[in-house]
Amino acid sequence: MQVDVKLSPGGEFFEAEVDGKHAGQLEFVRRDGVIVYTHTEVDAEFEGKGVGGALVRAALDGARAEGVKIVPRCPFVKTWIERHPDYADLVEGG
Repeated sequence: MQVDVKLSPGGEFFEAEVDGKHAGQLEFVRRDGVIVYTHTEVDAEFEGKGVGGALVRAALDGARAEGVKIVPRCPFVKTWIERHPDYADLVEGG
């Protein structure tokens, strides 16, 4: 299964698609020079299939490419980073 993740046209969330069908999204806001990840949602049909992880990885890779720190307010993002410590350097104050 191929998960395609793109930044929304307005730049306010990342969207995941599988075979052209919406599969989930990761919402964020920019505050004081950091990106705050607020909510991750995966459609029930795609739960447990790596969609959430693909969303988080794309979002964090984007933050790294921008050179900005992040705040993982979303519990899913926070837990994902704990399981992938190579991204821990992106966490503000971390």
